[in-house]
Amino acid sequence: MNTTRGSERESGSGRRGVGSRVVFKLKRFVRYIGLHKRVITMPDGVKYRELSGISIRRAISEHGPGYKRFDVRFPWVDSEGRRGLRIRYTASRVYGDVGHDPRTTLYAQVQDLITPGFRVLEVGCGTGSGSAMLAQFVGPSGGVVAVDRDGQAIRFARMRHQSDHCGFELDWIEAVNGEISGAFEAVVGVDLMREAPDSYHRHEATIEIARVVRPGGVLVLIVSNPEELDALERGFGTGIDGNKGFGFKIERRLEQCPRSGWSGVALRRPGESSPPGHQDHNPPGPFQS
Repeated sequence: MNTTRGSERESGSGRRGVGSRVVFKLKRFVRYIGLHKRVITMPDGVKYRELSGISIRRAISEHGPGYKRFDVRFPWVDSEGRRGLRIRYTASRVYGDVGHDPRTTLYAQVQDLITPGFRVLEVGCGTGSGSAMLAQFVGPSGGVVAVDRDGQAIRFARMRHQSDHCGFELDWIEAVNGEISGAFEAVVGVDLMREAPDSYHRHEATIEIARVVRPGGVLVLIVSNPEELDALERGFGTGIDGNKGFGFKIERRLEQCPRSGWSGVALRRPGESSPPGHQDHNPPGPFQS
């Protein structure tokens, strides 16, 4: 056995290993200080061009600027003939293509509860990653009405997740004012009470959401702060702060998202459910800035 040649091979392999680690660390350092900017291309051709090389994690940390910007280019045009827009990724406005949207982790746990043909209301849709999942769950015979207060998120969602059975509206719980009672087989609420400043407004919001869930229907509550979940459950169940509840029962508790800490629960409204019929859905018009 030629031990000399074997030693040379091991030595060469070791040098290459050290060299690879040095290159890797150098790339990390260059990216850390923001010199390297990437173009991220999705399988369907959507492209995200970084406007700074800093990572998302560092950008939204306490040591970063609080946001990361991208120029997004779509292989299609919207109703106004636009192919792209500029976005700002923040801790509260996440984009599922380039980061992690906790909605997708939690929505995946209720797929069997939201079935084809359902009409679904999603309050707090963000940039639409979860809405696209819900649209897949209900299929073309169902429909999703997704609302949020964030204008940039809605503008992006309308361009990124175009569908004839999923519409995005710049609104909040007030969006249900014109809906008949029991209009939806399922309602999904993300941080429902973030726009309710006091117990009176929280109860009013609870009344409106409970009203539009069909008897036997599903209410999925998602919270970014798990400490808020118990009060929400009681608000829709037995009641809280002297207000009467609505008798919703716990269908299942959702596993906490390990990356974000978001939690959730699926509730069932009392009553006999009826099979959903075909729904005609007219998506809302383009966002007006």
